[in-house]
Amino acid sequence: MLLIIYAIDSFAQKKIDYPQVGFNGTNPNVKITRVVLTDSNTVLYFRTTARPGDWIRIPKNTYIQGKNENDKLFIKGVKGIPFNQQYTMPDSGAANYQLIFPPLKQQVAVIDYGEEQDGGWKIYDIELEQKNRLLPTEFYKEWYNKSNGQLEIAFYNQTVVLDRKVWAYQNVASKGNRFTITLLNNGETKKISAQLIKGNLVYRGSNESIELLANRNHCDKAVDKSVFHEPYLKNDSAVFSGYIKNYTSRLGTKTMSLAVNNIINGTQKLVLIKIQENGYFYQKIPLYHFQQVFLRSDIANENDIYLEPGKELFMVIGGDKPQYMGELAKLNYDLSRLNAIRQFDYYSVQKKVANMKPNEYKAYLTQLQNIENRKLDSVYRLNIISAKAFQVKKLDIKLSYANNMMEYHWIVPSAFKSVNKLPNNEKVIAEQYPNDYYSFIGNDFNKAENLLAPSFNTFINRIRFIENLRQMVSYHYKEIIPLLKKTAYRPDAEDKSFEEYMMANQQSTQIDSAHAQLSEKWANKHSTEIQLITAYILRKQYYAKLQSAIGIAEKGILKDLITAQEVSNPMVQQLTPVDENSLAFLLEDVENPFIKEYIFNNNLAITQQVKINKKNGGYFMNSTPTVEADQIFDAILARYKGKVVVVDFWATWCAPCLSGIERIAPLKEDLKDKDVEFVYITNETSPLQTYNNMTPTIKGQHYRLKSDEWRYLADKFSISGIPHMVLVNKEGKVVNPHIAFIENNEMKRLVEANF
Repeated sequence: MLLIIYAIDSFAQKKIDYPQVGFNGTNPNVKITRVVLTDSNTVLYFRTTARPGDWIRIPKNTYIQGKNENDKLFIKGVKGIPFNQQYTMPDSGAANYQLIFPPLKQQVAVIDYGEEQDGGWKIYDIELEQKNRLLPTEFYKEWYNKSNGQLEIAFYNQTVVLDRKVWAYQNVASKGNRFTITLLNNGETKKISAQLIKGNLVYRGSNESIELLANRNHCDKAVDKSVFHEPYLKNDSAVFSGYIKNYTSRLGTKTMSLAVNNIINGTQKLVLIKIQENGYFYQKIPLYHFQQVFLRSDIANENDIYLEPGKELFMVIGGDKPQYMGELAKLNYDLSRLNAIRQFDYYSVQKKVANMKPNEYKAYLTQLQNIENRKLDSVYRLNIISAKAFQVKKLDIKLSYANNMMEYHWIVPSAFKSVNKLPNNEKVIAEQYPNDYYSFIGNDFNKAENLLAPSFNTFINRIRFIENLRQMVSYHYKEIIPLLKKTAYRPDAEDKSFEEYMMANQQSTQIDSAHAQLSEKWANKHSTEIQLITAYILRKQYYAKLQSAIGIAEKGILKDLITAQEVSNPMVQQLTPVDENSLAFLLEDVENPFIKEYIFNNNLAITQQVKINKKNGGYFMNSTPTVEADQIFDAILARYKGKVVVVDFWATWCAPCLSGIERIAPLKEDLKDKDVEFVYITNETSPLQTYNNMTPTIKGQHYRLKSDEWRYLADKFSISGIPHMVLVNKEGKVVNPHIAFIENNEMKRLVEANF
């Protein structure tokens, strides 16, 4: 009896300071500093850090759950901050608080913590005991080579990262403080030995012993003095691989996406990355130049990732900071470190710029740019960052500040509204730019070396749509008709007669009433070629304005890429390949041979893909029901009676629509055996040929409505812009007339709730 009382009392007083945890990647700024177990409560002590002024909230559905236990124990109370209310982070940027849960069963040795909602904080494998540790606790961290600062080996709860692979512990033997560890990876075994000496790790693999340190900053790091050089564009691929620290399948996340910008066609591709059961991932990615890419997932969102054609980067994510291995490790560490010198942060400068005039704003940003450059030069003189990192950062400072200067008409009105607490829909007009405003732009922005800078793609976009320059200009038939001869335009006898009249009598695109019908017929017959030519003329006129207003030369990488994006973006986004003659004409002024060849090859690939897509199936081109326009929606839904219907109003030219369709594709595959239909509705603004080419890539039911029919539905669902999604239940009732942007798992729950 005394033993039983003692056991209960012992459990009631159990305290674990800084418990070992497994996966803590959903928010690494949330730390458990203590767990206290009593016979009446389980108390978790937290320390959370965030930017002052940001807010956190502990929701009612916060829980803990014993590993391998079925029941969740939901929160009872909170000490230190309000419960289920927004708590604004103090100036210190840190909050300490306690969460109180029901008591655990005595046999529970490992628990999970989480919030039962999408995007909620989650921490897995919180250890209440350390009985199952194969190695001393001090081993479980990342270890860096003392002589060069490279990540050599990392010991985690169930795995070891070594040689850019993820290994399982097969056997651990010890003799004194020396451990012999046998590792297993896909049938391959590796034996290593390691021992701790004065806080450092002496490690031996197949070669001589290496001294490893837990703090990378204390390592000697050789500085690479080589720089990037021509060619900056090449046809190659990069390998992105890595490990999610202490990954567990209980996360329910099996994939991630890597967002890769294509500077030639101005698109962004989401590359699917599959996560293996042990948390390892590997993906080979077509890549044409050194660039920054962006990891997007439920686990972690990382921006400090830089890839180079022909090289591999191995990355450990899910901890406080990402860790790197491979040829690009040092460069990624350096560029990540250089984020600290950034001077322009919108939230910190908005009070200063809110009332600035254009040249005042430009002068202020120039001052910040000079400070940032001086800091970069100082860091480089310390001989601690590579020449490549210095080269990339120097270029990016130039381009990012140029972008910010060209965004005066966005940034200053937004700052003014924020500082004066005006509503978002309040209209604030920015002051007009003076004539000399763009003097900061010169021909050094036209050099191919700028491809190294992450901000160059944005710079191209800002130049394409520079304020007060990108305006409609006139053209006339005498200009269009001769240029049409350089495309696939093949006039028949009627066309030639019309041409003769226009060349003799017309100076503009205005047509007298006697020839209006003939003109309309001609324009419809040759609309594709006419559209290409008018875009070509407007582009050439814009280049002339750029040169006179800013001084950017007619030739160079900047003009090549603007042309490339304007010509190839519709080809890629709308799956509308261009005939070879027309493409050769449109690209005749592009100097860079790689860009030109890439577009030709891409055009050929799109042509082939359109043919393949039409054979794949999974899409259905439906005729619009023959009813009055105001009955169209009900008539369409009647075809899917007894099913949940997700209706997506979209258009072939709508980039957010296409992005959303791509994002939701995995969900459609996940729900393919369920009673759900995805219905896509567009109107005549989606060109018929483009529509016919694109719909085979979008699995679902498709409808292309007439203008009147679309306007009825736009009024019915208050469609002010697209994309616009509507959810209909099995009974045909609209349960959500406008689904806001949500992630796939939340959309899945919404759909399944209406089965």
